Amino acid sequence: MKPSVLRMIMYCILASILFGCSSSSSSKQKEELTIWTFTEEARYAVEKFEERYPEIDVNLLFINNDNYLQKLISVLQVEKNVPDVFFVERTYWPQIRDIPRLENLSQNPYNAEEILEQQFEYIQAEERDDDGIVRGLGYQGTPGGFYYRRDLTKEYLGTDDPEEVGELISSWDKIMDIGERVVEESNGEIHALSSWSAINNVESSNIEEPWIVDEKLTIDEARINTLDLAKEARERQVEAKFESWGPAWTASMQQGTVMFYPEPTWGLPHIFKNNAPETAGNWGLAHGPKPFSGGGTFLAMYKESQKKDLAWKFMKFYTTDEEFLKELAESQQYFLSNKNINQELAPTLTSEFLGNQKYFDFFVEAGEQVSSAPQTKYDNDINSIWEEKVNDFLNGRFKSKETMLESFKTEVGHHFPEIQVD
Repeated sequence: MKPSVLRMIMYCILASILFGCSSSSSSKQKEELTIWTFTEEARYAVEKFEERYPEIDVNLLFINNDNYLQKLISVLQVEKNVPDVFFVERTYWPQIRDIPRLENLSQNPYNAEEILEQQFEYIQAEERDDDGIVRGLGYQGTPGGFYYRRDLTKEYLGTDDPEEVGELISSWDKIMDIGERVVEESNGEIHALSSWSAINNVESSNIEEPWIVDEKLTIDEARINTLDLAKEARERQVEAKFESWGPAWTASMQQGTVMFYPEPTWGLPHIFKNNAPETAGNWGLAHGPKPFSGGGTFLAMYKESQKKDLAWKFMKFYTTDEEFLKELAESQQYFLSNKNINQELAPTLTSEFLGNQKYFDFFVEAGEQVSSAPQTKYDNDINSIWEEKVNDFLNGRFKSKETMLESFKTEVGHHFPEIQVD
């Protein structure tokens, strides 16, 4: 074999080895981050995160919400197969927040207090544990408003202007009077509210004490107010008796048989646009009797994670990255926990679905007025008991409010014998 040919073969072999090693090395340089979620919206954030950081592969595990909480609690307790980052719905956050497996985000190198300063106060209060340590970050802003059908308010109230409608529904007394009149004028076809849950959406956000205080059952005055208002609304036919998230509730948005729906920010993309897309432009937003919020999601990090730097990079990306958050807000109609960016977008961001109303401007104002509703690990379960008893009361299964409250206390005592129930 000629020397020149031999050299050429050797060069090819050497190049193959070098390029092969280089490719293998590049592949090994990819780092993997494991994230658990129950919400589809995580996919969008992960996609954008991987575009920004192509050297990171995110292993995103989606778990059905019905099974999510128990699976997460289980892995945290045994400290096996725990994800680096996990999403937690606000309803379950008190049950997760105090498990001693969450990273302290107040300390270096995170210094999460700097992020909290950019958020609404009601969100900040929930991100900390009882000792004031930041255990999670909320990325979603969830102040509420009264979504209303413009055609109905114009017909029965004479206006569809958000400011004027807000003045007309600035108290529950006004809403009750409107509801009673509208159901009469429409021969029972139109109701002001879909169900008593509409009242609960507002009032439950204005409690001052959680269900359990010092291991004792406590019934906040806002809960009693909800009960009284629900009873009045039922007796005066102000609410339509629809089950929230049920088919009649959804159909009412499409058919225009309910005037007002008190819902949080995410009601726009996930409730009204999803359930009644053909009604675009026929909706508005107005302030009601009280400011309120609803829902929300938190990101937390496993304290023994071997990928804390990557975990923090993702959490910081989802809560502070201006480019990503502006794109999220504008493309997904997503209201943020970061009020600085919300305020920047507020003057120009409008929604065609809401008749080109400046909805970010509306929610920035609402978010500043919302107070933080305290929660404990018991609240989610006790809320279910309470709602069941209120339904029974409204449907006549209890002869009096006092009888209903005694039944409620008795059942709480059965479920939680460690709690003092008077």
